[in-house]
Amino acid sequence: MVRTTSVRLLLATVSTLALSVAAHAQDSASEPATNTQTAPTRNATTVETAVVLDTVTVTASKLKTTAIDTPASVSIVNEQDLDRFQPDGLGDILNSLPGVETSGGPRSSVQIPTIRGLTDDRVVVRIDGARANLRNGHKGGIFIDPEMLKSVEVYRGPASTMQGTGALGGAVTLQTLDAKDLLEGDDRIGARIKTGYASVDHKLTLNSTAYGRPTENSDVLVGITRKSGGSYENGSGEKEPYTDDDYINGLFKGGIDFSDTGRMHLTVQRYSDDHRLPAAPDGASLSNIVDRETEQLTGVFGAEYFSPNNDLIDASGTVYGMRTNLDEKRITDGRHDERKLETLGMEGANTSRFAFGDNELAVTLGGEVFEDTQEGRRNGEPTPGLFPDADMLITGVYLDNRVTLMERLELTAGIRYDSFDQSASGQSDRSDDAISPRFSVAYRVAPWLQPYVSYAEAFNAPSLTQLYNDGTHFGNNQFVPNPNLEAEKAKTWELGANFKADQLFTSRDSLRAKVAVFQNEITDYIEQSVSGGFNGTTTSSNLPEAEIKGFEAEVNYDTGLLFSSVAMSVLRGENSETGENLSNIQGDKLSLSGGYRLMDYGLELGGRAIMVAEQDRVPDDTANRGGYTRLDLFARWDASDHVDGLQVNAGIDNLLDQTYRTSEAIIYEPGRNFKISASMKF
Repeated sequence: MVRTTSVRLLLATVSTLALSVAAHAQDSASEPATNTQTAPTRNATTVETAVVLDTVTVTASKLKTTAIDTPASVSIVNEQDLDRFQPDGLGDILNSLPGVETSGGPRSSVQIPTIRGLTDDRVVVRIDGARANLRNGHKGGIFIDPEMLKSVEVYRGPASTMQGTGALGGAVTLQTLDAKDLLEGDDRIGARIKTGYASVDHKLTLNSTAYGRPTENSDVLVGITRKSGGSYENGSGEKEPYTDDDYINGLFKGGIDFSDTGRMHLTVQRYSDDHRLPAAPDGASLSNIVDRETEQLTGVFGAEYFSPNNDLIDASGTVYGMRTNLDEKRITDGRHDERKLETLGMEGANTSRFAFGDNELAVTLGGEVFEDTQEGRRNGEPTPGLFPDADMLITGVYLDNRVTLMERLELTAGIRYDSFDQSASGQSDRSDDAISPRFSVAYRVAPWLQPYVSYAEAFNAPSLTQLYNDGTHFGNNQFVPNPNLEAEKAKTWELGANFKADQLFTSRDSLRAKVAVFQNEITDYIEQSVSGGFNGTTTSSNLPEAEIKGFEAEVNYDTGLLFSSVAMSVLRGENSETGENLSNIQGDKLSLSGGYRLMDYGLELGGRAIMVAEQDRVPDDTANRGGYTRLDLFARWDASDHVDGLQVNAGIDNLLDQTYRTSEAIIYEPGRNFKISASMKF
């Protein structure tokens, strides 16, 4: 029934878009061309149609293909969207995208992305190319500063061929700003000061960034952010205790260009926060409060080079490291917990291109190796039951090929081999390997329509805590380690279509749309189960097979003056043997946004609605999750005509002051929130 519904939704969406574009194409062909001129405006750049799906994707392949031309489900949140919605955390960035949400609740330090019902270490997260691998149970593990982000890209569906272990659900790639994003024209040096305020928790944000070109071929950026606020009130006016935030983030980025053929770049980022919050901050229990300090240090060195005279060379490489420390002291008795994860990795790839008349073959050969080393201490002693001392080394190589025939037919085939070795103090070592193939066929039926079909496999090595947890979980409930866990494996079919058309109704408008239905079969799905309550046991085991399927659509329309977007998703998931519903499956979602640009005043006004249906398809022992509708308003003002370099952003989140929770969150989201920020560039 679900598969039939998804296919009907796909066909209905495709038919509607196809008929609209085809009708316009026919009208355009029968009418003489006209030379339409637009009246001069205060800022010519604002008239340009900004369609985010035209952005080059960094997750789907190494071929610098735009998202709208990629035969895969890819969404991109760009800098313009980040300015509009002034996000406070990962949830504010991702929750309006189809098939995507965050788990862990509203505390920004514990939000983990969920893609197509898969979360935790089943989603690869990269920050400027570095893997962010910490998944620490109830404590989260992804720490970001939205003020320094340039874009966030989400790849929905198995992505192990390009991303390696963990990409069962997909991948999230976050990219930070560099000097080139902020410098204007021939400027050699600049600075930006930004401040913001949010009413719901009286949060104050301060950001200072300096950037420049020391030489013609080099650029440098240094930025620092301080964000601090109290606990917020939910829609019912009740204070949600220990939801305050206080962090400092520093970013350094530098790069050197080699003519037009290459670039080297270095990124160093340090994030630190200081909270008083529950030891399990994704929950509502206040019986175990700790002072927690978090420090995350990330370093990335990368280089790219291509030869303008040799189509066989288009290479890139990255070396990275990320160290995360969580330090907690319990208020009642001073119990001291320390947890550290260090990830060191490197990866590289080269693409060679071959031309055969109008046909082209692009062959990408690449590889990756990374090691996770984790260490846990309680009052100076090892913690095998909570965060065991353990290591994981993963090595992978891949080959990806894309053939373009007659400029219309695109065939992609790739394969990746990974091996992994895992060990923990006092436990049995284990090794395994996996092969992850993929292929897709896309055909450009018309300049505006590209249907495709794809198949991909992915794997996820068991995490170190899933394998080796031992000791007390809660009360007298004891962890039982399971070093024999098998790696999870996913096999996904996807049928979709890409639409892109310009000058549909005006001389400047653009339509971009991606729609897809998919079916993901997962074998050896790892699930943690608790039995016997306070005196029982907790262990992880493999389910024979699980299935997740659904429909997704994303449509963007922009005239330069008016802009709008629609995103929707329908997901279903079940245990294939028992028919029981899976957890983490989001309710049906529809997201609408749009606005109007008042060009003469440099003003943009708009709003967004996120509607999620009640989720009653939950595991047998789980309560239904209520639906919700959240309305947001936003305004952006480019005040450069009045004060050079000034931009003001304002908004109201949760306009109707709804009391709601997302996904399986226990804590209610913030109530009505008035936000304003101002930035000045010098």
